[in-house]
Amino acid sequence: MHSPLAPLTGKYGAKYSTYSGWEMPACYNLSGSEYQAAHSKAVLRDTSHWGRLLIGGKDHLEFLHRMSTNDFVNMEPGDGIEAVFPDNRGRILEAGTFYSSADHTLAILSPPGRKRLPDWLDRYIFGEEITVEDITKKSGMIELSGPHATKLAGEVMGLELNEIRTHNLAKQPRADGLWVARLDWFDYPGLRLIGAAEIITSLAENFFAKGASPLGEEAFEILRIEAGLPLFERELTADHNPWEAGLDRAIHLDKGCYIGQEVIARLDTYAKVKQHLVGLVLSGNSLPAPDTPLNIGSRVVGKITSATHSPLKGENIALAYVRNLHCAPGTQANFMLDGVEHKTEIVTLPFAF
Repeated sequence: MHSPLAPLTGKYGAKYSTYSGWEMPACYNLSGSEYQAAHSKAVLRDTSHWGRLLIGGKDHLEFLHRMSTNDFVNMEPGDGIEAVFPDNRGRILEAGTFYSSADHTLAILSPPGRKRLPDWLDRYIFGEEITVEDITKKSGMIELSGPHATKLAGEVMGLELNEIRTHNLAKQPRADGLWVARLDWFDYPGLRLIGAAEIITSLAENFFAKGASPLGEEAFEILRIEAGLPLFERELTADHNPWEAGLDRAIHLDKGCYIGQEVIARLDTYAKVKQHLVGLVLSGNSLPAPDTPLNIGSRVVGKITSATHSPLKGENIALAYVRNLHCAPGTQANFMLDGVEHKTEIVTLPFAF
C-alpha cells in the first residue's frame, strides 16, 4: 500500500521502505539532517500508515470504557486520551490515542491494530449499538513537531498550541472531516492532522512552504528511542503489561471494572511489577538486534528491544526490559553479539542530553 501523500513526499526526494505493508518515506534526499531539523526547527512526518478507526453508536463510549484502561465515559467532545486494551492477563493487546467528537470517537492505532482491535472488540459485543469504520485507506495523517512547530501551527492554521491541552482537539472536526489535535513529541508542542487525502496533502504543502522539513521513519526511530517511547511489536507486545511499558498515563485506577483490570490493579497495589522499560548506553559500535538477551555476568536479566546510534549523545543507545532487581541507573550489564561480549550501562528514560 502507498500513502496518499506519496506524490508530495516524492517531490522532496523520499526514499521508500516497507513498514507494516505500507511503502513509506524512510529518508529524504535533502541537504542537512532530518534528525537535526527535528531538534532545531519544525519537521513534518507522514503517518498515514497508522490505523484510524471511527467508532460510533450510542453505546460506544460505555463499551470502550469496559474494554480499556482509561476513562471513556467522562470524555467530552474535544477530549483526547491514551488507552490500553489489555487481555484478561493484563497484557497489552493494543494501545492508542482516542479523540472524542459529538457523535464519534476517532482511534489512532498501530498499523496492525486497525484489524487486531476490531477483531478483539467484536468478541465482546452482545447487542450494544456500536459501529466501527476503518478509515485508514480513505484518509491521510501527518504530524508536525519540533521547536518551531508552534510558530508554524499559528501561521498555517491560526492555532495557538499553548492554549490546547495535550491530546485534545483544537476544535470539533470540520465539516470536511478534518481532525486537528495537539500532539507533543520530544518535549515540544505539535500537531496531528487527520482527514481526506487532498486536504492533508494541501496542509502538508503549506507547512513545507513555511519552512517545515520532511521527517522519514529512520530519523524518527532515532528520536523515538532517545525519548524512550515504546513501539508496537517491539516494546508493546502481549509479553508485557502497561506498567512495565511505562504507560502509567493511560491507566485510570478508579474507573471500575474492565478486562484485565484485576491483574493490572493488583500489580500496582502489591508492587508486583517484575520488570521495567529502561534505557541502555552501549559501549563500542555494535547494535544488538531486537530480543537480544541482556546479562549481568552469566545471568539473563532482561532483553533488548530497540537500538540505534544517537547523534546528539554520540553513542549507541537502546531500550530494554530489565528485571526490577537490576534496573537501577548505573547498573552495568552486557550482551553477546557474534560471540563477543559488549558492555552497557542502564539509565533512566528519556535519555539525558
